[in-house]
Amino acid sequence: MNEQKELEAEIGKHLMQPENYGKIEDADCVGVGIDHATKTYVIMYIKRDDKTILDIKFGTNGNQDTTTLGSLLTEMIKGDEIVNVLKAVSALEADLNESYANIKAPKIDLTKPEGEQVERISTEHQDSANMVLTAFRAAMRHYDRKDGGIVEEQFEMSIVKTCPYSTTECHFVQKVDK
Repeated sequence: MNEQKELEAEIGKHLMQPENYGKIEDADCVGVGIDHATKTYVIMYIKRDDKTILDIKFGTNGNQDTTTLGSLLTEMIKGDEIVNVLKAVSALEADLNESYANIKAPKIDLTKPEGEQVERISTEHQDSANMVLTAFRAAMRHYDRKDGGIVEEQFEMSIVKTCPYSTTECHFVQKVDK
C-alpha cells in the first residue's frame, strides 16, 4: 500500500511539474514517435556516449498523459547505462502490449441506430505511452543510422497498436448482418 502511495505521489509530481521537457541543441540523436490517427507526436533528444544516456529531453503536441509519461521515462533513464535502459524499455513495451491486449471488446446495443450501436473504446493512455517509447526507440535508431553514415536530422517511427479498437477508424466494430 505504501508503495502505491509513493507511485501516485511520483506520478503527481511529474503531472504538475514535468521534468526534461525541452530540446537539446547538440543532441547525438533525435527520434519522433507519431500517431498518424491523431496527428500527435513525441520528439526525444538524447545526448549519449557509447555506454550511457548523458542527458535526455522531450517535447510533444500530445495531452497531459503524454507529457507526464515522457517526464517519468526520461527521468528514469537519464544517467543510466544504455544496456539497462534497453532492458527497461523492452519490459515497458511488453507491459504496454499486454495492456492493449487486455482491452475488452466494445459493447454493442442493437436497439440504437446504426453508428451509435457500438461503445467507443479509448486507448488514449496506451497510445501516449506508446508514443513516448517509440520516440525513444526512434532516437536510438537515429544514433545507429548516423553511426552507419546516414545523415538525417531525425528518425521518425509510427506507433504500432496491438488493439483492434485503437485508432480513430477502429473505435467502432462493424455490424455483422445475420
